Amino acid sequence: MNIDTSKHTLVQDPQSIAAPSSLTETIATIPVVRRRVLPSGVDKAIKAVVGMLAILAIWELIVRVFQIPSYLLVGPISAFEKLFAQPDYFAHHAWVTVTEALAGFALGTGLGVLCGATLFYIPAVRHFLYPALIAVDTIPKVALAPLFIVWFGFGFESKAFVAMAIAFFPLVINTFDGLSAVPNELKELARINNASAWMRMRKIEFWYALPSIFSGAKISISLAVGGAVVGEFIAGTDGLGQVILRANAQSDLATMFAAFMVLAAISLLLFYLITVIAARLLPWRNHVK
Repeated sequence: MNIDTSKHTLVQDPQSIAAPSSLTETIATIPVVRRRVLPSGVDKAIKAVVGMLAILAIWELIVRVFQIPSYLLVGPISAFEKLFAQPDYFAHHAWVTVTEALAGFALGTGLGVLCGATLFYIPAVRHFLYPALIAVDTIPKVALAPLFIVWFGFGFESKAFVAMAIAFFPLVINTFDGLSAVPNELKELARINNASAWMRMRKIEFWYALPSIFSGAKISISLAVGGAVVGEFIAGTDGLGQVILRANAQSDLATMFAAFMVLAAISLLLFYLITVIAARLLPWRNHVK
């Protein structure tokens, strides 16, 4: 059976042809609601603040719901009341702890980077010194604090050296690892261009190791604050460590937790200060979220 298809033609409806154009014009007239995008840093800061407020709210809720006695646990509201009732008192002791921690961190960073570079560039020293460094690092720093007091007395220096002892080792390891991670291609390129050892270290190896060094610095800065407090526990008349000891002797948990909050704020601010400095010196890593 033959079917004549010559009479079957496709006829397009004019309205159907105009429909897409009409639909496009209709969509174009709909107002677009644009979501305001905050800068990345501001967005992260807001989320961090919201997270901390949520933790404080849960903490306060637990204390109130379970009616925990004040000699066992106090809520953040009581701690903040104590903090705002004596701002000068906490500010004075916080400043003492900050200066001790920063001095110890500066010493630990300088010696740590120098020692890490020495271990990398002088293999003979690495074979002898590296096991000794690990052995010293395993000693609890609280046990070393009395030794620093014997050497440097009860003043500022002993607390700074305790902070240095705690902050030192992460810089050693991270500096050594950062220098060890330099690609062989870059070393070969420097050799082809007849670069001296000093130029390779200054132009290639040190810059390649900087991200690892800053990672160690972020760890060390918080450890330095803890080291300063440990030194104040052992010997001291000022500082947040002494505030905690006095509050403990009086069973004043509100003052104790207020000191904890100040210590947490100090460590957090110093941590982000290192992060900002790293972002300035290492702009090529800013894309990492």
